[in-house]
Amino acid sequence: MEKLGFFIQNIQGVLFIENFAFRNKLRIASRINDVVNNLFDGDPTMLDLPPDAPAEIPRIQLKDSKPIYSLNFSPTRIDFFYNEPGKPDKVLDSLKDDYLKYFFSIINLVKDEYRLSIPRIATIIKTVSEIEGGSNLLIYRSFLGEKPFFNNTYGLEVHALEKTAMNGYDVNRWFRIRTGRTPAGEDKILSVEIDINTLPEKPRDFNIEEIRDFYKKSITYARSSFSNCFGVSL
Repeated sequence: MEKLGFFIQNIQGVLFIENFAFRNKLRIASRINDVVNNLFDGDPTMLDLPPDAPAEIPRIQLKDSKPIYSLNFSPTRIDFFYNEPGKPDKVLDSLKDDYLKYFFSIINLVKDEYRLSIPRIATIIKTVSEIEGGSNLLIYRSFLGEKPFFNNTYGLEVHALEKTAMNGYDVNRWFRIRTGRTPAGEDKILSVEIDINTLPEKPRDFNIEEIRDFYKKSITYARSSFSNCFGVSL
């Protein structure tokens, strides 16, 4: 397999919550920003929606001015993002400590002050690598057994779900592997996403210590999963 180097496009931490009533969005947004030391210095978005609006639509959206960090707060989930626009050049080790520091502050707030039940949690990491020998050819040779039907493809996707155990947590582990092309049309882009989430059929009320432990372990697990799949860690 060609030597790969994966750079981080996006990190997404998800807290699934029970239906949350937004009584004072401005106060909630301000309090979130307080606990992350005014990380979200961009203009906030607060939506006033009817009670029957879909619960997955964020009622509060916060971001920094770049934007690199952002947060979506809907009645049923909180999503905290790191996103590097353009051509990313950072590896996981250079990002994880700052990302977790901010995220853990948000987790402490929603558990200690808002007393939210969190029955499920997830980590999603999206990466990209440039493949000089061709991304479609790499996927074809590595995962498809060189069946002639898939030779000379313009684009390939491989999605794999494993239900497994991660250091005491029952999880779904999704790998989503996609080929892509440069702006010049060259077949050189390999995008890989790993999604580690606790099982919806086994909800539980995670406490702060369990949530912090899950995110630390999920990042380590993501790195070892990349190593097992591609021969290189994140």
